[in-house]
Amino acid sequence: MSKNTGPKASWSDKEVEELVLYLHNHCSTAGDGGSFTDTTFNAVAEHLVPYLESGPKKTGKMAKAKWTVLWKIYTAIETYWGLSGCHWDSTNGCSVQGKDAEVVWEEYVKRNSVP
Repeated sequence: MSKNTGPKASWSDKEVEELVLYLHNHCSTAGDGGSFTDTTFNAVAEHLVPYLESGPKKTGKMAKAKWTVLWKIYTAIETYWGLSGCHWDSTNGCSVQGKDAEVVWEEYVKRNSVP
């Protein structure tokens, strides 16, 4: 059973864009392992205040959770398009066409726990 940790964040496209841009512009604050500190996530939460469209004000914990999901998706896509016979581009995505390609993609997503 999952524990209730408070209100659930609702992310607009603009908030996600601002989260990514903020972290990109502050990549020097990432530690040696490439992870951002809680201080950075708290700062990005404050940066997002003017972009709030719905739901509760974002916290550093919410920003960190969203970034973790985005990074996992990014990593899965980077790995996928590096596989032989697989394709990905920013315009068409993985361009899954046909039943066989769809099965390969769905298995890849399931195997890699992509959210």
